[in-house]
Amino acid sequence: MSVRLRVRKALGGGRGAEADDGDGEANQQKGRWRCGASKVAMLAIVVGAYYGAVAFFVQNTYKGGPPVDDPLPEPEPKGPECVTWHITLEGERYTHAWGAARYKGLSTDTFKQLTVVAGGERDPSGGVCLNFGLDQKILITDTGYLAMALSCANQEIAVKAVRSEPRECGLPDRKLLRGLPGPYSEVYSGPGLCEHLFECGQCLRRGSKDVAPDYALVKEPPGTKCGWCPSENACVAFRAGPGGARPCDGMLERPDEEGEGGGEGAVYGEGVCPRTAGKRYLSFQWNNGRVNNNMVAWAAAMAMGKHLDRTVILAQPIQKSSRFAGHRRGDPNHGVSAFLGVLEGMWDLEHLSANGYETVLELSLSDDVRKVALFETPQNCVIAQGYPNPDQYADCKVVHMSNPFRYQDFRSQRPKEFIRPAKWIRDASERIITDKMSGGGIKLSVHQRHHAWGHEDQHGSKFLCRGKLKNIHSTPTGGPYREAVKMWTRNGEMQKEMLDMTQLSCALDYTELRALLRFWKQEAPSTFFLASDREDEARFKSMVDNGAVTVEKPDYENLPEIKTALEKHLSFGFNCSEKYCASLTKFKQLTGVFIDMWGMTKGDFFMGGYYSTMSDTVCYWRGLDRMNSSNLCFLPRRLKSKWVIPGENIQPLQTQW
Repeated sequence: MSVRLRVRKALGGGRGAEADDGDGEANQQKGRWRCGASKVAMLAIVVGAYYGAVAFFVQNTYKGGPPVDDPLPEPEPKGPECVTWHITLEGERYTHAWGAARYKGLSTDTFKQLTVVAGGERDPSGGVCLNFGLDQKILITDTGYLAMALSCANQEIAVKAVRSEPRECGLPDRKLLRGLPGPYSEVYSGPGLCEHLFECGQCLRRGSKDVAPDYALVKEPPGTKCGWCPSENACVAFRAGPGGARPCDGMLERPDEEGEGGGEGAVYGEGVCPRTAGKRYLSFQWNNGRVNNNMVAWAAAMAMGKHLDRTVILAQPIQKSSRFAGHRRGDPNHGVSAFLGVLEGMWDLEHLSANGYETVLELSLSDDVRKVALFETPQNCVIAQGYPNPDQYADCKVVHMSNPFRYQDFRSQRPKEFIRPAKWIRDASERIITDKMSGGGIKLSVHQRHHAWGHEDQHGSKFLCRGKLKNIHSTPTGGPYREAVKMWTRNGEMQKEMLDMTQLSCALDYTELRALLRFWKQEAPSTFFLASDREDEARFKSMVDNGAVTVEKPDYENLPEIKTALEKHLSFGFNCSEKYCASLTKFKQLTGVFIDMWGMTKGDFFMGGYYSTMSDTVCYWRGLDRMNSSNLCFLPRRLKSKWVIPGENIQPLQTQW
């Protein structure tokens, strides 16, 4: 059979199958030919169709073929991607500068700040700002998710920059990708009229507790409560009706809870006062002296508070001239005191808290706690001396420290390192002094404290610190120095010279300053920073005539924060016959003192004054690590430890100056 015939038969031509009259093997061979030919034919058809389609596509796409009626569909827009945000923040006032925060979110996120009620359900910091009578500031996304807890509400924080980097999405991102709103997404402006919780008034200060009509400022009947009303942007009083009706939608108040909520008006939800149940307090008596005598008392109270694990109450001092009932009957809680501006935002209380010392402002307390703390502390809850066993006061809600000024040992005064002025004062001090020093650093800072109320005929000097009442060689005031020099050296002449040069630092003039600098092996710079009480005009002028740079009243009296502090003070509404009521002049004077004090911390070498609690405070602010860059800072401690080496740290004087 020819090849042509075989192909015809494979393709179904010829006689068909019944025409095969050969034997079985021949029939199988014919079948194999038919099957192979079918495969070849089908392959040829498929290949032809493929190349035909390709040719048609090329012709119409690249050779100007007929136009395509339906263009390719546009790709669907992508949804938000998962990213890690890097947010650069900066504090504009009050506390520390802010670094970079990280937040895992979406590429569509934008950020904004929100103030929430400290201690409320929305506060991610657990009520830290309650210690300062302030609310909490946070950073959130536009969809209501928390990016970062910032600081207390009085700090201005700026978002300087944001950038993102891609990341893989995970299970926690499902709610973001689905567009679900976050917990901070409701319309809620925060307590805009209640920067300090106690500014809400008497009603709010009692929290959500029912108040008697005689005590409620709003004169509502019993059952009156207080809460934050977002729609009115105010703290309002209300009396819950049937079904718990509120006077406005979204009243942020919750029902009383069992246990921790009762007894002190201390059941609090968002928008009401801080919870006080479970807190234990320490109150203390301010000193009768100036600013830095009160710093001694304040530091000792903080040390005692830490020892007893109690929150220290910072109360407004009473009026010096007042003789109201509590004072007349000898109540130890009624001392007389200088004014420090503690409640008015002139101190960095957040820094104290960050270093483990807890405080609360007087007006943030419930009335019953405040009454016990300031008027009716039981005698068995009063501490007069020493550091007693905390268990001794287990039954005392409030313990009172009656004479903290007597606690002047290192342990008691160590907290002074963390009691520093508010950031706006520190910034003003550094800016003013840097400008006056023409941008240069401060090589030397000097404290000129005169104590010019001695009697020369009786005491031997008109300067109290040089007369017989405070003489370093013979009085109890000089005791720690006399003890220290005996441990420092057995050389009697060197002992006497160290004591002489230490006492000379009090009420010094420029000639004496030069002698002290030579003794401490320091160069006398052409300009130096001077803080002086200016009680002796001639001695002050001797400093100014020889390069002293000073801060003057026009340098700081127009700082806007001074007026803000005064307005806050006036908003308290104190009875000025009992509590100290300060004027604008007082706030300016305090600002000048604090600016001077902070300026003295910046000198490479600090010349402090003997018998000055201000110099002592400056030493603590400068820090223990800089004690050897001073004549006076922690001097007894340095002498006992032999950290002052003759010839290396001091130069014995061969002649009188």
